[in-house]
Amino acid sequence: MAFTNWSEMRYKVTGGSEGTAGIEVADKRYEPGDEVEMTPAKAQWLVEQGYLEPADSTKSGKKVVEEEPAPATEDGEVF
Repeated sequence: MAFTNWSEMRYKVTGGSEGTAGIEVADKRYEPGDEVEMTPAKAQWLVEQGYLEPADSTKSGKKVVEEEPAPATEDGEVF
């Protein structure tokens, strides 16, 4: 899927609160898991209602967990 306009972003269809709802954009149907490109202005209400989420937020499918720094000893060494 190529960007047709630099102001468009890629979104993933989430299926809404039930997880089963699709959306229709420009006479094309998109089901949960599909990706669609649209302007943020047009996508805003769909994101707010839980039907879309930015696609790059789901690239890995994993949450990013930051590691805590290793504890230092009294003399400042790190294990």
